[in-house]
Amino acid sequence: MSAGSAAWRARVDAAVDPRFERAFAIVDALRAERQRPDADRTVARIRQLRGELARLLAEVDGVAPPRDPRGTR
Repeated sequence: MSAGSAAWRARVDAAVDPRFERAFAIVDALRAERQRPDADRTVARIRQLRGELARLLAEVDGVAPPRDPRGTR
């Protein structure tokens, strides 16, 4: 994806709900992890990213309570 396209997508999605910008960042990170050679790919990192994405989408859907904005768990 081009930088201009990514910036446009983030701006539009952030206007709808700022959490979408984070969701697309997670999707991009997952894509990058999957493109790594098998020896460098970490299953734990992929699972972590998928969990973050699931949690974020649950927040957007109203199924999970919002996270603390400070990022603490």
